[in-house]
Amino acid sequence: MTGRQAWIGLTALLLTLVSPLQAREIWTEGVPDPYFEHFLDFYKADPSAMGRWASGLRNISTDQLDRTLKALDTTQFTYLYPMEMKGFQLARHNGIPTGELSLMAVRAGKLVPIPFQIDEFDKTGLIWIEGHNDHKPEGKPGIFDDFDELAFMFRDGGWDRFDPRQHSLKEGRMLEEIRLDSPRNQPRYIYLVRNNSERSRADYVQVDLDKGRIETTLMQMDYEPKDFTQIKGMSPRLGPHKDENVIDNIYVNISTGIFNQNLRVDLDTRKNIKATPIAVKDGPVRASILVKARIWYAYLPTFFSQKFQVDFYEQSVTIPSRFAIGSVKVLKFFMMFLREPRIHFAIDFHNLDGARITYDSVYGKGQYGTVDGEMSDFERTLGATRLPGDWLHMDSNQGWEMFFSNHMPVVPDGLFDAFLNGMTMNMFYEDDKASITDYERHPGATPRLGFESEGMPATVIDLMGAIPKLDYLDMDSLGEAILALADAEDDGAFKKYDEVVNQRLRELKKEDRFASVDDLADAFLADLNRMNFSGIARDDLNRLMRQAMLDTIKHVDQVHHGKVLQRMVELAKESNIDIRRLRYATMDNTLWFPAWVGEGGAADFHWQVSHAPVAKPVTSDAVAVSGEDTAKDKQ
Repeated sequence: MTGRQAWIGLTALLLTLVSPLQAREIWTEGVPDPYFEHFLDFYKADPSAMGRWASGLRNISTDQLDRTLKALDTTQFTYLYPMEMKGFQLARHNGIPTGELSLMAVRAGKLVPIPFQIDEFDKTGLIWIEGHNDHKPEGKPGIFDDFDELAFMFRDGGWDRFDPRQHSLKEGRMLEEIRLDSPRNQPRYIYLVRNNSERSRADYVQVDLDKGRIETTLMQMDYEPKDFTQIKGMSPRLGPHKDENVIDNIYVNISTGIFNQNLRVDLDTRKNIKATPIAVKDGPVRASILVKARIWYAYLPTFFSQKFQVDFYEQSVTIPSRFAIGSVKVLKFFMMFLREPRIHFAIDFHNLDGARITYDSVYGKGQYGTVDGEMSDFERTLGATRLPGDWLHMDSNQGWEMFFSNHMPVVPDGLFDAFLNGMTMNMFYEDDKASITDYERHPGATPRLGFESEGMPATVIDLMGAIPKLDYLDMDSLGEAILALADAEDDGAFKKYDEVVNQRLRELKKEDRFASVDDLADAFLADLNRMNFSGIARDDLNRLMRQAMLDTIKHVDQVHHGKVLQRMVELAKESNIDIRRLRYATMDNTLWFPAWVGEGGAADFHWQVSHAPVAKPVTSDAVAVSGEDTAKDKQ
């Protein structure tokens, strides 16, 4: 075992800690306590220390693991949580070359570099990788702009604040103190520094596009280099099941009519749906893979293609599905061609005997389905459930868990859900060793998990045809579209759109779904809160939208969308908010891979996800004093 492999294994081992109240295997051998205490001092002092000490800690005991977790002052969630700050949150430092910026923290009385990266994006919100984007960059590449993103790990912050009388910045200039607040942990502090050449040696995730391999602390994934949908294997990198593959296949099938529901074609990930990784931005904290999805038919590429990105972190994977102005064009494309589509998506797992699975919407009294090759009554409920709710949880029974945070803007029985009439959806679940498919490599569903849908939402189809006709391709942001649509209200552009929406709202009113305008506004925001909007703070955006609805809607079934937007623009001006800064929205559906969700269970882990640590710049005397140029910075 190399030192690097030992470091990865030991780091993951530390993450498998559970409460002493939980049954677990007790490791009693341990390393000599003086040696362990010396390591602990170094680990608290520097995030990269683990790599230098790994070989001597292979026999660490359970008691020593517990002491390590306590020393880190993190929950299972806050240990794995990656944080991001947009450039506009650090507006005073916009315009600085990104190569001159770095992050440091005070750890064990010394200012040290911590892992970080600054990522740039294009106008639609895709990761910017020179030569691979279809749209212009947001801002100037290589310069820290207001929509660039600074990424780092919560756990790497220091508990102590920088004090120039005690701590030394040997090179460069201190720009900003940033405080990290967590509901479950004491505050941490990090520091934005300019012209300091020190960099942390820690690297939490690595991607090799040529080999089709992704490696993180907890897992390794191999895929076909030319097609990201063809997963060869995914395996943990620790414990007794180390290197044991847990994925059989990922399968997508779309059966649809083209213009006519009787003229049907079948598209699937074996033949027709390809997702080719074309570039990667691989940093110490995350690796963002830019992927081009394309539909092939009769062995030829069709004209439809779409780029998206997948973000890999040390213990999570996020697919930030974007909703930008260009998304309207994609939606119209599908609505124009597809007739009565049937979609089947499934992840076929492997080697997960004894795993436990549940969803938020059926969690009830903490019930789980157990993977044993046979369907229980509760597992049949899993397969018949329409929507999973806010989360899905799987305990692998192998020392790691999977927790899916659902950010699709469709709250069960909410407003958007009510507009999906004509479309059926349900979760898909099988635990049956005898269930065989023609796309699997290993026979049997142990388990097989996903979702199915059929049909098209009639109201949404009508809405697509009623969208005001504007030149959306000339607009760079959602904010620009809001301004243009608000102006179009005076020309009657929303007449047909309002009719379609209000007809559906009248039907819902008869069902007593939304009794008041307040209820309608609350339901609208509940759906939107599953999305992240870039450019305007969530609280500000919610306040503008809610107040605009209350000011202009007198009855639940009499919504005038243009007037709502006009009022929203007025309120933004009154609050000195530039509505044009609203760029795009993302649905950040995330798979977390904690070693354990913790004593509070899956519901508590979701609470922590929903109340994640926040980062805010701090104005302090310490930073003001330390902002003086060092001798080298003046040269």
